[in-house]
Amino acid sequence: MSNYSVLLLALVSFVFIAGCTTTAPRRTDIEAVSIKEIKPRYMDEADFVRLREYYSGAENTGRRMILRTDPDVRAGYYFTLVLDTRIGKLPRGTRVETSVFTPFSNELQSFEFTLPRERPRTREIFIGLTGEDWPDANLPPSAWKIDIVTPRGRVLGSYQSFLWQ
Repeated sequence: MSNYSVLLLALVSFVFIAGCTTTAPRRTDIEAVSIKEIKPRYMDEADFVRLREYYSGAENTGRRMILRTDPDVRAGYYFTLVLDTRIGKLPRGTRVETSVFTPFSNELQSFEFTLPRERPRTREIFIGLTGEDWPDANLPPSAWKIDIVTPRGRVLGSYQSFLWQ
């Protein structure tokens, strides 16, 4: 084998090995999120109790992402967001901004929830207006709008009630 052949074989081997081990950088930024559906409803504390809680005494959310205005109170008015992507793919620091016209105030009420770093593998987010933020189970909101926003303020997805318009 000539020196030229050895050099060519070494070069081809190097290129092959480098090509197999190098990958393109992964893009983790999501450009947009579609909120496919929002299920608004009042939920009692009993709606969140699971069998495991009877043994441990602590709330077990399972594979649900539950964010509440008052973390110590489970009963309240909830907006269940159904997304087109898993919430784990959303950038760190993503916020859910909720604007609601409630029957308890003439002013627009705004609530902001930051998604935690650790997230279950789900496409749903339960946004709960609990405690003093929703004292009456019998009264629904008049109108509402929900935005999913990046830490830099870019809106990834938005959904609003019919009356918001």
